[in-house]
Amino acid sequence: MVLKIIGVSKYDGMSRNGKPYSLYTLELDYHGEKCKIKTFESEAHPGDYAQLSIGTRKTIYGAEFAVNVDKIIAKNEIENNWK
Repeated sequence: MVLKIIGVSKYDGMSRNGKPYSLYTLELDYHGEKCKIKTFESEAHPGDYAQLSIGTRKTIYGAEFAVNVDKIIAKNEIENNWK
């Protein structure tokens, strides 16, 4: 699934062992509704596209669905290939 990115926000934090990290929240357009997903992908900008996949992950409660950001696709790459 490929969705358009309409907004990006960044959160900088510190891990338990003292390493800094940046977590990005992508706001995506899903059939006219704004949806959010968190990722560590730093190359996302509004207007670009996010390729998503649905999989499962193991938790202490069993398997549950998870949506993953596979890659960020630049807007000019999509627009050049779909015209």
